[in-house]
Amino acid sequence: MRKVSESIFVSARLRRDAEAKRWYSEGATACVALTSRGRLLEPHPIFGPTSYRLIARRVSVAEASLYARRHGLLYERVAP
Repeated sequence: MRKVSESIFVSARLRRDAEAKRWYSEGATACVALTSRGRLLEPHPIFGPTSYRLIARRVSVAEASLYARRHGLLYERVAP
């Protein structure tokens, strides 16, 4: 996992990429998404995002799951 130190926002139209999994907090007040290309993103807003904040690159599913649990995001959903 390569964490991104500065705030980078990505357009909600993920070019050549798509959400693969999401992790939600209780009540879905917070969320992170892992893309098929290994980017860990925070969607804004959570449902129907218009942009994403880039958290890290080159993230595996195991790393994303650990990150999510550490941040209280316990509910996992696989993207359709």
